[in-house]
Amino acid sequence: MSAIALRNPDLTRQRILDVAFEEVLLKGYQGLRVDQVLKVTGLTKGAFYHHFASKQALGHAVIDEVLKPWIIEKWVEPLKDFTDAPNDLIQFLDQARQELDTNELHTGCPLNNLTQEMSPLDESFRLRIASIWQLWHNALSDAFARGQKNGTVRKDLNANSIARFLIAAMEGIIGQCKCFKDEKTFDEAGECLRDYIESLSA
Repeated sequence: MSAIALRNPDLTRQRILDVAFEEVLLKGYQGLRVDQVLKVTGLTKGAFYHHFASKQALGHAVIDEVLKPWIIEKWVEPLKDFTDAPNDLIQFLDQARQELDTNELHTGCPLNNLTQEMSPLDESFRLRIASIWQLWHNALSDAFARGQKNGTVRKDLNANSIARFLIAAMEGIIGQCKCFKDEKTFDEAGECLRDYIESLSA
């Protein structure tokens, strides 16, 4: 085991997770190689296996300890403050678009990437990923339900269905942009999504 791991095992574990997350984002879980993680981190195999029993264990930890907190911070927690869901969501998405750089648009959403790659292959991955989608869905559905109660969202809508559709639309736009590698496709679809969200206002 390396001296770094002995001195600060928590820091070592987080370093491994951060590097693995970047590798998964760029190459997918199936393209993740433990040897490459060791090369980037400068750690020994002994240090790695002290923290993770296998590549699968590392993949699980990346989802639970890196991806899930990232989605919660970026997409779940902000929704809890929405009082006028359609207008608040438009403003939120406008801000998110301004913060996206070209590289992020071209690599896609890590949650959606892992969904497409691993859900058909490994049930343990699918269940972990599905729980993250559900957290996001619940927060968005709750935001629209609150809007219906306070009169900012049309009452003839089903908040649960709206949340399902909006998340699918947002992720589909990002996925398409990843394929085309063209920001124009992102912004064109984004304009239509804005029109739809505006139509949800009371």
